[in-house]
Order: sequence, then structure tokens, then C-alpha cells
Amino acid sequence: MALNTLFDNTQTAFKLKSDSELERAYFLFKMISKEPLVKIGTVATKVALNLNLPVEGLIRSTVFDHFCGGVNEKDCMGVVDNLYSAKVSSVLDYSVEGKQENAQFDATMQKVLELTEFAKNKDAMPFSVFKPTGFGRFEIWRKLSENEPLTTQEKGEWRSIQDRYETVCKTAHSCDISLLIDGEESWMQDAADDLCQAMMAKYNTEKAIVFNTLQCYRWDRLDYLKEQHAKAVAGNYKLGFKVVRGAYMEKENTRAQEKGYPTPICESKQATDTHFNAVMEYILDNLEDISLFIGTHNEESSYMALEILKIQSSTKKRHQSMVWTIIWHERSYKLQSSCSRLQCCKIHSFWTCKGCYALFNS
Repeated sequence: MALNTLFDNTQTAFKLKSDSELERAYFLFKMISKEPLVKIGTVATKVALNLNLPVEGLIRSTVFDHFCGGVNEKDCMGVVDNLYSAKVSSVLDYSVEGKQENAQFDATMQKVLELTEFAKNKDAMPFSVFKPTGFGRFEIWRKLSENEPLTTQEKGEWRSIQDRYETVCKTAHSCDISLLIDGEESWMQDAADDLCQAMMAKYNTEKAIVFNTLQCYRWDRLDYLKEQHAKAVAGNYKLGFKVVRGAYMEKENTRAQEKGYPTPICESKQATDTHFNAVMEYILDNLEDISLFIGTHNEESSYMALEILKIQSSTKKRHQSMVWTIIWHERSYKLQSSCSRLQCCKIHSFWTCKGCYALFNS
């Protein structure tokens, strides 16, 4: 199969979907493409749920079943197993951020621990994941990143954040589950990066367990990556990185303009694509030291990664390091949720390197 036509193969992309499921998906996306309907539906759903009207069955049979994996981790397993039959792995994502109380942060940590333990010994679920602000207040991260002094109370909060990181990273290491730590806004990210680097130095001595995130719409990420690589080589530990483009562009540019500093964001979409590909290529050229999780819906970047892997495979330049690709595009799908009162787990689906190499050998 030619690599440059891989994503045109709808038979492969939709082979886990029945005709009725595809028809429902088409209908749903036609509906949510109409902004007035989305606004009305959102308001109506919130009102119905607040009034305890019997609408959860309707939600479950339509929007929920298309976008969500289940109401809890066990309920997700049918979807997870079905995806894995096509060599697609999954990660359960308990997405919580922006909380303010220690009890809330401890509850989030406990859920991440449960999901990590749940993934243990499940080939279909090789990752766990969390966000830094799920473990501590945004303001603590910001003050540390901008070198502002912490109050006595805030110092105690920071120690609690460090303890939560330590607990989760230690559990992931003992479970042999790789841990993806999401990236957030640039003005809090330095402190998150430093803490993640410390966890890598401690738990990535044999292979990458702890993964940081590189948001490549930030023009400084390639230089940061090279600095981290040098530190890891000197410290004799492995790096793990999830590479994405980024999710806070408008917020980043607005804050930079308001506060009068240069924006950390690349000047254009093309510059972002070029930077993303450069970061990805650097890691692929250094797989003996760095494990890679490629998070993209960009077909050009996906083809580029596959081509590099194919060349490395044919030239025996493939290392015993993990390369995972998460390919989201209009003919693929991810299962996720942002439900209001329905409790649910988010599932991200991604092709594993085993699946990619199978393409090369077919």
C-alpha cells in the first residue's frame, strides 16, 4: 500500500463501524455543524438534566455512544477491546483541571492511580494520563514559572503537588505503564516542565515511563528538546515526549499582547507545521534516548513519520524505543466526552508502532 494514499482507504478507517453507525455519525456531524442547533441543544440538555427529566437514555443512545467510551472504566472495555482487534490501543483520560481545593486534587490523583492500576497487564491500554493543573492550583504553577515567591501556605501546596507527582509516577513505574503528562499555558509550563524532568530522571532510568508534552506551536520547543536531550544523556536517563501542535493559541497571543512581551507562538500555521515536523524528526533520529508519542491529525506529518520509520526499519536503524502515533483525521475517530452529569471516561485511540510496521510489511 502506498503511504501517500493510506488515509484514503475508507475500508480500513471504518472497518469497525457498521452502516447504521456510520449513518448515525454522518447525521450527528451534520447537526453539530449548525451552530444555532448546537447552542439550543446545549442549553436544552442542561435544563433537562437539571430538572431530572428522563433524557439520559436518549443522550446515551445518540451523542454519548458516538463520542464516549462509557460511564466508567469497566464500561469502556467493550470499546477498548473492539479497537484493539484492529491494532488500535486506547488510553482512559480522566480530564480534570482548574480545581482549587486539596481534597479535589487528591481525588483526581486517586482516580489517575485507579486508571493506571486498571491498565496494568492490559495490552490494549499502555498509557495513563493527567494534567498538571489536575494536581494543583494554576496560580502555584504560574508563580513558580515566573519566579514569584510563594507564601508559607503556597509552599505547603507545592509540596503536596510534588507528592502527588511522586505517587503517580511511582505507581506507573511499578505497573510498567507509560504516563503522559499534558502541556498547558506557557506562563505556568516552566514549573511543570521542571517537575516532569525530575520525575524522568528518577523513573526513566531503563526506559521512558514518564512523558512530558511538547506543544510545537511554541517556537522555542526544539531548542528546549535539545537541552533536555543533553541533560538526559549526561544524567543517564531516558526521555519521553508527546508531541502536539498546541491548544491555547488565542489565549497565548492575547496575554502576550496585553502584557507586552513577545508571543511564544509561531508566526503562522506553516511555521507551526515546520516546527512540529522538525521536533518530530529530531526525536525519530534519536530513538536510542527518546521515546515518542506523536499527537496529530495532520496527514502530512503522519506520512512523514511513517516514511522515516519505514526507512529506519529497512536500514536496521530501529531502536528498542517506543514510537506511538495518534492519527486523528476526518476518516478516523477518537472517542471522548465532555458530559455534564453523566459520569464518563474519555478514550483516546491511537495506532501503535506495531500497527504501523505491519503496514510496511504488508
